[in-house]
Amino acid sequence: MMHAATAAEYGAWLRWYHLPIFLGVFSQILFVHAYLGTSTAWLMLAAILARSFVIIVNFSVYPNYNFASIGSLRTVSLLGDQISAIGAAVPRTTLQSFAVASLLLLLACIADAAFRSWRKGGADGRRKAIAVGLGIGLPTLCSVLYTQLLVFGVLHGPVSNIPWFLGTLSMMAYISGRDFVLSRRARLEVAELRSQMAQIERVSLLGQLASALAHELSQPLSAISMNVGVARKHLKQAPPDLGELNAILDDIGADKSRAVEIISRMRELFKQRRIELTPIRIDEVVANAVSLIAAEANARRVTVRWNIQPGVPPVSGDAVHLSQVLLNLLMNGIQAVQSCPIDARLVVLSVHTDEARGEVEVCVRDSGPGIPSLIDHRIFQPLFTTKAEGMGMGLALSRSIIEAHGGRMWADEPREHEGAAFHFTLRRA
Repeated sequence: MMHAATAAEYGAWLRWYHLPIFLGVFSQILFVHAYLGTSTAWLMLAAILARSFVIIVNFSVYPNYNFASIGSLRTVSLLGDQISAIGAAVPRTTLQSFAVASLLLLLACIADAAFRSWRKGGADGRRKAIAVGLGIGLPTLCSVLYTQLLVFGVLHGPVSNIPWFLGTLSMMAYISGRDFVLSRRARLEVAELRSQMAQIERVSLLGQLASALAHELSQPLSAISMNVGVARKHLKQAPPDLGELNAILDDIGADKSRAVEIISRMRELFKQRRIELTPIRIDEVVANAVSLIAAEANARRVTVRWNIQPGVPPVSGDAVHLSQVLLNLLMNGIQAVQSCPIDARLVVLSVHTDEARGEVEVCVRDSGPGIPSLIDHRIFQPLFTTKAEGMGMGLALSRSIIEAHGGRMWADEPREHEGAAFHFTLRRA
């Protein structure tokens, strides 16, 4: 339109210019409604219908909605370029008045939504009201005034709604940037909360394992004490049996290493840490988790079996957090089979590769009564528990940890007297 050579060409392009203007008005009304949520329905509908009337009439008359005729063009300078502008033209006064009224209706719709958002109170509501008022309302008002001055020949310049679109784009850029910063901050806060909850759950798990771990530690410590007593007796002999003393020292060293290993695993679980994905061997994680749970399983007369498919590849994960997931599932299984006869108390942990998906799948299955069908849809919900001493965070946190690893976690469909089975997947490293 700015490079039209004749008045007829200019009028034809001005007719098509109404189409993006209509889409812009329609989009802004919907945006304000979605962003503020305070628009008045009848005002929205009235503004849309009014602009629909304008676009329909625009394509029904010649040369366009704004002018009955365009007599001549003039050349004006814009940013160092010579462009076409209306020289002499006859405006359609009645239709133009309706167009102005439709745009004022648009402004009223925007102002009403912003005012309602401001009245709702709260820093967020006021901030949104100001953003809409300055980013959409003010540029729209300026654009309406400018175009009317052009149509009625008060000003001679290019027909343009650049300030309107720039204002809207600036506001949307501000909103998008702010939302991005807030969502990133929220993700960081969620990650921090998840880390804190993971530590609390680990401490809770170790609290449940405390007596069993104390028993596990008492065995090497008692053996060390007995070996020290025997060694002292050998030292009182003349001459002392050096070969027997060396054997006793070897036993003391082995028992010491066993105690240190147990304490080291406990200390590692107590640490507060973020999830850091590195290549790890899932068989080593399974072995550590089973060794920590072994004393508790023995005390409760539960058989824990584990089966790892040969050649399982390394996975991308965090050993401590995955140990926590396995400990939680194993403890749940051990507690679930307490109602079974002693010879039927079984928990099985299996690991295999899913070649089709390129994942490693882990499953913990018990021989207990299974998950009641009435609660199977709630077991992963935070704070839901069927245990009197439970926190209701174990399964919810376990699923959150697995999802943070890029995997999935689910339970099998409830089947009566077939126990419960929990699965999770991990990405190959």
